[in-house]
Order: sequence, then C-alpha cells, then structure tokens
Amino acid sequence: MNMIFNSGDIRWHEPVYLRIGYGIPEAIRSPKEACNHLLFRWPAVRGEKYDAARNLCTEANTNPLLCQKAREVFVEACIEANVLD
Repeated sequence: MNMIFNSGDIRWHEPVYLRIGYGIPEAIRSPKEACNHLLFRWPAVRGEKYDAARNLCTEANTNPLLCQKAREVFVEACIEANVLD
C-alpha cells in the first residue's frame, strides 16, 4: 500500500515539499493537507492541474485507493504553479 493510516487520516509515505511565495519550505503529508493548501494558500493563478488536484485530493480523503494518484496529481499542480521546492 502507498499510504500510512494515522489517527484516521490518510498520509503519504513521502511528503511533498513546496514553497508558497517567499515562505519557508512546507511539507505536505496527506491529501487533507494538500486540500487545505489548494483551497486557502495557493497562488492566485490556477491552471488545469490545480482543478484536478483539488478534486482528487478531496476524494482521496475518504477513499484510500486514490491516495497515491492524488499525490501524483498534486505534484503536477505544484510544478504547474511553480511552487515545488
């Protein structure tokens, strides 16, 4: 399996490190954390990968089978937004 269960939260084996603006690098460890960043901390310019990542990370919160795919699409959105650290 490609996820860790911790207190009911689905977590990725490897975090995704990103940097929003000039801030310090942040580790995103789960689809839930990714959703929070996509909804509340993401740059104003949002591309096609942003929508896919937001939808898939939301679904992965309740479906562990989507966890790894959500991480992959989130990384693509990070690359598209130029926030991957």
